[in-house]
Amino acid sequence: MIDLQRIEKYRENNRIEAKRALGGLPYSVWETYSSFANTMGGVILLGVEELRDKSFHAVDLPNPQALIEKLWRGLNDPRRVSVNILTKKNIYVTRVQGKQIVVVEVPRAHRADKPVYIENNVWSGTYRRGGEGDYRCTPDEISAMRRDSATRTQDMQLLHTMQLDALKKESLAAYRAILHALRPGHALERCSDHELLIQLNAAGTGEDGGLHPSAAGLLMFGRYEEILRAFPQYALSLRLDESTPAPVLEQNLFEFYHTAEAALANAFPRSKTAREAATEALCNCIVNADYRGIGGITVEKNDVALRFSNPGGFRINPQQAKQGGVSDARNRAVFHMLALMGVGEGIGGGIPRMLRAWRDGGRPTPYFSECFEPESTILTLPLRAGSLREKRVPARRSLPPLAAKQLLVEYLTAVIFARAGQMSAVLGISLSRVRQYLVEMQRDGIVIAEGTGKSTVWKLRERAGL
Repeated sequence: MIDLQRIEKYRENNRIEAKRALGGLPYSVWETYSSFANTMGGVILLGVEELRDKSFHAVDLPNPQALIEKLWRGLNDPRRVSVNILTKKNIYVTRVQGKQIVVVEVPRAHRADKPVYIENNVWSGTYRRGGEGDYRCTPDEISAMRRDSATRTQDMQLLHTMQLDALKKESLAAYRAILHALRPGHALERCSDHELLIQLNAAGTGEDGGLHPSAAGLLMFGRYEEILRAFPQYALSLRLDESTPAPVLEQNLFEFYHTAEAALANAFPRSKTAREAATEALCNCIVNADYRGIGGITVEKNDVALRFSNPGGFRINPQQAKQGGVSDARNRAVFHMLALMGVGEGIGGGIPRMLRAWRDGGRPTPYFSECFEPESTILTLPLRAGSLREKRVPARRSLPPLAAKQLLVEYLTAVIFARAGQMSAVLGISLSRVRQYLVEMQRDGIVIAEGTGKSTVWKLRERAGL
């Protein structure tokens, strides 16, 4: 990820941390290990100091092997860290500027291992990376990671305090009608309403012997006011016409899917590929949202792009998601219900299918952005290359540097190269901040500049990324 032979060109950022370590293994190593593992991974450099001008210089460790042995003892001690996600290839000694340093490459932790915490205390020992430093996670962030770590997805949990009258009979009847039209003779057609809900993991038998809706059943078929009781942060927003404000949609997910699908079809009446891609993106947004997270689901379109936003980050590596073949939906029961409707069918194939359909229409490659504080995922489908400079996106609320830089990386991944003004207009980040972040990312070896003055274009360095 970094060129160690040009270490003086780097600065501490969201993916690099330097520590002198001449007095032994510093305690802060464990905080940084936790923060990198819980965010997007990173590199810890032991035996490297940051000078007053912020540049890196090696200091020559007298006994690097002793540091490595102490690292391994800590990593394998559950009283020190909750889980060891490193292998031997992640920790090694190398020479920089003729001096010995230790390199610790911390990968992004799998969701089953999160949160990665220290000192045997998840509430005070869980960290994430923000900008150039580690910060202690809030209880909400920790709870979100713990929900994602479960084997059974959170939407399968029974809501024992609710009865089946929290569900709308009209929604279930409409779902049955779709199932009959698409899959005549399917075994589920012979089920009663109660049996169907059980088969869909939309309901189950509680300890009291009665039937209760699951989280998936409530989200998919529930009455709006009942959904809010169980999920106070639940919110749906749909705006495909910039001239009108986005209304608050008091709908369950079944109703929202059909409302949004119809609106997207009207937005692209002449493009089958655009409609296919938009439908896949909508499904991806719904099944991967953390409905206890902050922000709600947002679908919006302007002259520049179509965007889908949902609370919750990626559960698998983003590159793996783009390649397909692996499915790890946050709401597996909701995904199964949509699949029976013919939506998002195919294990792990939805995102590649969406990318392919959008590009087949001659449009720029869609790209994902993952933000933290609060955690959310944004999928952007650029409308056309020429439109990127036609209209500015309304300025975003102040984004943390980490989130803003992630957006810049994702955008450059999609369009290959761009000018600072273009990135500012498309992403809604002020031009001054875009320029500031690009200079910092250039120092960190993430991007390179070609040209001078107003003609300067920016590209990602090979294999660079946040």
